[in-house]
Amino acid sequence: MENAVLDITELRIYPTKKESAVRAFCTATFNHALCVSGIRIKEGKKGVYVAFPLSTGANGKRHPIVFPVTGEARREISNRILATYVINHCVDDYTL
Repeated sequence: MENAVLDITELRIYPTKKESAVRAFCTATFNHALCVSGIRIKEGKKGVYVAFPLSTGANGKRHPIVFPVTGEARREISNRILATYVINHCVDDYTL
């Protein structure tokens, strides 16, 4: 099977108001068919980045719920989310 194209057909970003590493939450719809919520835009030592949804188990360990399988897919999705965040929320002092 050839690589399927995942288009982000809808992207909603909800900036946080409190001071924390999480700058915004995001919901992304892919190909008008799959909606992923719980995506976080976080600020770290090297700038802002996208963190995909995690679940915390009974033992306290965190496990990924949804994640890109390839590095290329992760970069493409992250770049689109961060570009939209920067453009729409007037964030001009972040390093992407």
